[in-house]
Amino acid sequence: MEKGDVLSHYIIGDIHGCLDGLNALLNKIAPSSADKLSFVGDLVGKGPDDWNVLELIRSIPNAQIILGNWDLSFLKQHYAAMIEQRLSEEQMLCYALLQHASLAKWHVQTDTLLVHAGIWPGWSLREILSLASEVEAVLKDHDLLQGYVQNFSGNEDQWRAELTGWKRVRCIVNIFTRMRTLDDKMRMCFDYTGPVNSQLSTDGTNRRTPWYQWQEHWPCKQIIFGHWAMLKGETGRHDIINIDGGYVYGGSLIAINCETQERIVVKSQG
Repeated sequence: MEKGDVLSHYIIGDIHGCLDGLNALLNKIAPSSADKLSFVGDLVGKGPDDWNVLELIRSIPNAQIILGNWDLSFLKQHYAAMIEQRLSEEQMLCYALLQHASLAKWHVQTDTLLVHAGIWPGWSLREILSLASEVEAVLKDHDLLQGYVQNFSGNEDQWRAELTGWKRVRCIVNIFTRMRTLDDKMRMCFDYTGPVNSQLSTDGTNRRTPWYQWQEHWPCKQIIFGHWAMLKGETGRHDIINIDGGYVYGGSLIAINCETQERIVVKSQG
């Protein structure tokens, strides 16, 4: 094995600013300098140690970040302080770490797609990576980032290729970072965060189906995602893998070895 070769690729679920949990998980994984670590979003938010979590991740060689909805909210929350240079030097570097992160990554060796929340039924792998790159380009550009911050909120709930401008950006973001279920008219249901076994509205209509159940075959061997804590890391499918164990709610922080499928779990002490 030559220096720089990647030995293992570990995918880590939603941390939500819980530094103790992240440290415990990294100690359990004990990655080598050649291993690669990918984080599928929501590194920050809800927990007590947002900046410290980002500083730790920034120190990890070969770390790769997929953005979640809380990470994007963090960019908006601290945008003015960043522009006015009221952040410390370390915080500026951590802000840039998120600003230059991804919405989707494809792990070629295992044909694995990494996203925070999900992907739209019918999208090809090329479309997924292309649409993700549209938003990534916005976040990396300081002028466009200002526009995004000003147009951040929006519940565009159904993908249409003809969408343009900020509606298009918001819809792509909603799919990659907020989606859990789709209703009978194929609209995202942003208000639903519960388990899969209670997917009907009170009047028995408007069934809410998990996005990954909308089709049998997806454009890669497996998809690994976080975001949906009430799944408790289980989807019932071998090709669609959830690793949000709800650590910040007293559950578990989960990592998975992309090559071997081994799960490494740390239980919350809270």
